[in-house]
Amino acid sequence: MEEEKNLIVKDFNNIQKRSNTQTDIYTTIEDQKTLFNLENACDYKINDCKGEKIRIKDIVIKINNKPLAEPVVDSETGEVIKDHETSMVTILIDDIGKSYVTASKIFTMQMLRYVQMFGIDSIKNGLDIEIIEKSVKNSANKALGFKLV
Repeated sequence: MEEEKNLIVKDFNNIQKRSNTQTDIYTTIEDQKTLFNLENACDYKINDCKGEKIRIKDIVIKINNKPLAEPVVDSETGEVIKDHETSMVTILIDDIGKSYVTASKIFTMQMLRYVQMFGIDSIKNGLDIEIIEKSVKNSANKALGFKLV
């Protein structure tokens, strides 16, 4: 390791080993440059597109699992209730190349169910959806979702 003008130079392999977060990425996009750019900037937030119809041609689903520093434990039984935090991001790319992003877990889980039922080729061939807001069972909250059109 060299120090010069307040700059510390280290082996870049250390960067990959620093995080305890496990990231799984599922995508139809093969070009790494395109994927990198999509992860850093998208054209629209899906939350702002309620009621809009989108023809999807590509998709990125990113699931992060990060261990909690301190697990959540049931005070009576001592049972570990939660030992990690999961976050999900879905990026949709339409037929003209515009990108749409959401961090909604419900939207991501719905998209994963769609892929399991219909296969990834149905997205590559063009998937027509409408962005909707749906009620959450036993809650006054609303959740982002989609319906097939």
